[in-house]
Amino acid sequence: MSIFKCKMCGGTIEFEHGATIGVCDSCGTKQTLPHLDDDRRANLYDRANHFRRNNEFDKATAIYEQILTEDTTDAEAYWSLVLCQYGIEYVEDPATHKRVPTVNRAQFTSIFDDDNYKSALQYADGYQRELYEKEAKTINDIQKGILAISQKEEPFDVFICYKETDHNGRRTPDSVLANDLYYQLKQEGFKVFFARITLEDKLGTAYEPYIFAALNSAKVMVVLGTKPEHFNAVWVKNEWSRYLALIKKSGGKKVLIPAYRDMDPYDLPEEFSHLQAQDMSKLGFMQDLIRGIKKIAKVDEPKAMVKETVVVGSSNANVAPLLERAYLFLEDGKWQDANIYCEKVLDIDPKNAEAYLGKLMADLQVRSRKQLADCAEPFDDRENYGKVLRFGDDKLETEIRGYIAHINERNENARLTGIYNEAVNTMNTANTVWAFKTAADMFKTIPGFEDADSLAEQCLDKAEVCRKNAIYASARTEQIKNSISGCESAIRLFESISGWKDADEQIYACQRKIEEIKAKEENDRLELERQAEQNRIAAEKAAKKRKKIIAITTPIVVAFIAFLFVLTTVIIPSSKYNSAMELYNAQKYEDAYKAFSTLGYKDSAEKAEECLFMKQKVRLTNVSVGLTIKFGFYEQDNITSNGKEEIEWKVLDVEGNKALIISQYALDSRRYNYNTCTTWEKCTLRTWLNGAFYDAAFGTYHQKMIASSTVTADKNPSYSTSPGNNTTDKVFLLSITEANKYFSSESARRCQGTHYSYVYGADIGVNGARRWWLRSPGYDSNYAAYVATSGYIQNSGDRVDLIKVAVRPALWINLES
Repeated sequence: MSIFKCKMCGGTIEFEHGATIGVCDSCGTKQTLPHLDDDRRANLYDRANHFRRNNEFDKATAIYEQILTEDTTDAEAYWSLVLCQYGIEYVEDPATHKRVPTVNRAQFTSIFDDDNYKSALQYADGYQRELYEKEAKTINDIQKGILAISQKEEPFDVFICYKETDHNGRRTPDSVLANDLYYQLKQEGFKVFFARITLEDKLGTAYEPYIFAALNSAKVMVVLGTKPEHFNAVWVKNEWSRYLALIKKSGGKKVLIPAYRDMDPYDLPEEFSHLQAQDMSKLGFMQDLIRGIKKIAKVDEPKAMVKETVVVGSSNANVAPLLERAYLFLEDGKWQDANIYCEKVLDIDPKNAEAYLGKLMADLQVRSRKQLADCAEPFDDRENYGKVLRFGDDKLETEIRGYIAHINERNENARLTGIYNEAVNTMNTANTVWAFKTAADMFKTIPGFEDADSLAEQCLDKAEVCRKNAIYASARTEQIKNSISGCESAIRLFESISGWKDADEQIYACQRKIEEIKAKEENDRLELERQAEQNRIAAEKAAKKRKKIIAITTPIVVAFIAFLFVLTTVIIPSSKYNSAMELYNAQKYEDAYKAFSTLGYKDSAEKAEECLFMKQKVRLTNVSVGLTIKFGFYEQDNITSNGKEEIEWKVLDVEGNKALIISQYALDSRRYNYNTCTTWEKCTLRTWLNGAFYDAAFGTYHQKMIASSTVTADKNPSYSTSPGNNTTDKVFLLSITEANKYFSSESARRCQGTHYSYVYGADIGVNGARRWWLRSPGYDSNYAAYVATSGYIQNSGDRVDLIKVAVRPALWINLES
């Protein structure tokens, strides 16, 4: 069974080797399959289909063509080229939830006449051919509809290609620049396709018919952007790549103009390398671009941009007083009144340029025509500005355009001056290489402005001075270390700035210093050798002298050492031992333990252990059920440096001189058994309790008190699991029966645990309670019963190889031993 990704939704298609038809597990679409002879070809198809599903049709086309170079009979590769050629995107029909094709690259050529389609049919088997023909008919019907709509559209002169929104859905700077260009071209009388406005009344309908019509009719496409990724955005590239194809077919009658801003022109798409790109940040860019478009778009059909000047006549005489009133209102700053009177003029003379000029001035709130030059920003995007140019005479057009040119020149000069002043300030305050280079880069952004070019060179020169001074200072720092490595490092640094200041002299000084250091080191070495020889001679003399002294003093020292040995090993320890025995006989076991434990004399270690035992044993009087006693020692706080802690036990039962006790706290965390399927008789926990734990918790004297007990193989009252055989143990766990017998309630069975048991794996319930094992089997031999943190007895148990359950040992002690 092989797997292939759906070419429509990216889901999974499972198929037998050699199959040519498959069904997607996700979208349920029946579709054709390629020749998949190896993993490499399958990977190529997956990659190509990925690009096509994401509408990157050109990238996908390149891979499909690569596949065909290896196998010219692969029908699916030819069909995939058809899908890319017509920009087929499969979308979900909201009514049927089926995948249906949409056309994003309409063509005048019918799909039935496409060579790749014909090749697909030629190499397809019967099943594939049926699906290809069915889908081709659907695509052809869609394309007919697109062509029918596009043929009704008026032709465009210019197509503006740009990215409208960024990945966050916000409007891009490209869109704002495209908007400005749109209004400039519109005022020049061009028919412009600008998606933001041209398609705004097409919401809810397919855009392709209108884009197709505009691409085919437009003589000029302007592709503008502010980032490389904007030029290569899927739908932007879809438009300009289609237009480049149309340029080839037009025989040079169409032109594409790339326009960029705030980016390196070398980052433009490779496909634009043969085109003359325009820098939108360059002063006068808009005028140059419009002039160029005029030359291209008006070659065949010059635009009849006829000036509709007003003919002086009776109507003009009627509007003159109204215009005068309007301009008087403007002088007084009564903008609304001025606008009203300009409208009155236009009611009489709809083509009166002076009235449109008055409305423009009211919009801009300027009192006189000359004040138009003082506006903060150009106003050539205003609708009334276009009307003034349209209906005004050449003199008025020259005047108004002059104001725009003045504003642009003033603003550009202000921009350049701002950069210049900031660069000068940066240069004047700079004292590092980075600061001077920053200033130089700022000057380079305004080439030709005042003395920016020369100042940029000055900054670079000063940056170089700073660089060399910094190296020189570093070299001097290394030099004054007065070490060979420091001088060698200094030489390397001075050599990198040879000729700067006295760098060459300092290199020579460092070399001499190295020679001096080496000479001094050699002298020091010789002096050390001389001193060593003198010390050797002196040592020999001293040794001879010591031999004489030793010969005299040795007998005295030996006698003294012998006395000290007897004193420290016999006399003093014997005295301390006797004092410890006095404490022991006085039943001051704590003090006696401290005295014995530090002696290391005779049987003091055994006596120390006996003291600990006696300290606990003397308290084992009047033992009764429910009483808490201390017996033995075990690590509980997990701080081994302070030794083991006394074990507290709860008395469960007393029979004559024997008492059944269980640890007050869960002492450890252990698996019931390392393997599954066991009984108490065979489990590893029983071995540990009667071995490692028994030896660790109880000394010789404690062990003499612990009775060997017959531990019954009690059955689980809820399950028929075999409990195994009875055992004889020193230490054991309670059974379910005993846990019910000796604890009257769940709260009584609830057990806290030591920190040591927690560290070694015991889980913790509410208020620090622990689960603890019982010896009874669970619902089968892989499980053992336990007491839950709530105190409830879990008869079904848990897995015997679980380490999270704590251990609460039980044992019988002889009270009179």
